[in-house]
Amino acid sequence: MNNNCFKSPVKIFVVDSGINKNISDLNQYVTNSTGFGINEDSYIAQDNTREVKNIHGTVISLIIRDIFNKVELTSVNILNENLKTDARILIYSLCWCLENKPDIIHLSLGTRSFFYSFALRKIIKEAHKNNILVVAAHDNLQGISYPAHLKGVFGVKGSEKLEKNEFSYNNKIWLAPFGVDGIKGISEFQENPDNMCGNSMAAAYITGHIAKIVYHTGTKNFKSVSQILSYKVK
Repeated sequence: MNNNCFKSPVKIFVVDSGINKNISDLNQYVTNSTGFGINEDSYIAQDNTREVKNIHGTVISLIIRDIFNKVELTSVNILNENLKTDARILIYSLCWCLENKPDIIHLSLGTRSFFYSFALRKIIKEAHKNNILVVAAHDNLQGISYPAHLKGVFGVKGSEKLEKNEFSYNNKIWLAPFGVDGIKGISEFQENPDNMCGNSMAAAYITGHIAKIVYHTGTKNFKSVSQILSYKVK
């Protein structure tokens, strides 16, 4: 056995719409659930009982554990039923993530506001200092979005040409499958096909592959993981 490999599951914080642990076998992988929103006093507050109102985060989690199952997922619920949130909540939740030191922060979301890019850039720098890897989906409308466009982030877009275990790299952007074909547990959503394709799904595939690298090599250095991932491009 590689002496550098992880002896415990890779810890991934999924910042999204929450994870429904009752779907498929996710209860085996989701070890903690929390959320953030605006309370009645108009302050950002943590809410460990925040309701899951959209399947988006659940689908993301199914993809991650399908690509690599030696993971512990923490659900960080910040999106409403329309997959919307306040960028300030995003930043607040990411600061919480840094404090709790996951191995990977997964973001199938972002903001188009350049104003918030400065705060997000500081967060990414802090993540690097603590060897926390950040994966983020690019905007589906092809515009510039953050943190996916920031240096030091695994920014991901979807490609209809790639199959389940394939990924590639082009012009500083990681490319992965666009949809959810072949993912265990997805059949439970057949009557609700919304949020089943796009850059969000692609980012989840890349997070799964990165988790595999972290587990087997023990490295969480962004440059090192990037090089290994590049080597594995098909």
